[in-house]
Amino acid sequence: MMDPLLKLNYMFSETILLQKLQVLPKLEKKYHRFRCPRETKRRKVIDDFISIMDSLIKEFSARFSQFKELSETFKFIMYPDVISFDKLNLSQFDWLEIEELKMQLIDFQSSSIWIQKFIETRKKLELIEAERLTSNISKNTSNEILETWNSIPDAFNCLKKLAYAILTIFSSTYACESLFSEINNIKDSLRNRLTDDSNSACILLKVTSLLLI
Repeated sequence: MMDPLLKLNYMFSETILLQKLQVLPKLEKKYHRFRCPRETKRRKVIDDFISIMDSLIKEFSARFSQFKELSETFKFIMYPDVISFDKLNLSQFDWLEIEELKMQLIDFQSSSIWIQKFIETRKKLELIEAERLTSNISKNTSNEILETWNSIPDAFNCLKKLAYAILTIFSSTYACESLFSEINNIKDSLRNRLTDDSNSACILLKVTSLLLI
């Protein structure tokens, strides 16, 4: 007996392939071109489609599962004044000095100055979001967060390293692909003598609006 969920998935996939292709004219044209007259072959096409969709779902689930595991850690950049060290998943940040990070976090959360700074930052971000909703004017909130962390003294260097590492995480390969495209545009056949430092500076100016100084 076919599993109900699998049966539903099968019926849904069959519907897409056989009945609703009019909304995808190019796909419909290709499907009818290679459409098999026999029922068994037609079902094989549907089964292959289901298999591909299942593989994609599993691949994306695996790719983004790590972000779910780090969801509490991501809150650190906004709530370093209240977050518990025990909630930080630092498995991907083993290059940090963990014990030093822990001590710095204790010192940081003991200072009313830095606690107040992040309270004010969160209020500012709330105002920016409210303005965006009412006036449809979009502002880059990452700049506000980064400016706040830039203002933190180097006595909390481990905290800053963790914050910068989280801020530079991206959820897809798009950023890398875009970066390589920009590199090809910057260091072309006519500018092949750029030094690594000059090349890095040009790329930084091209791809980011964030000021790291």
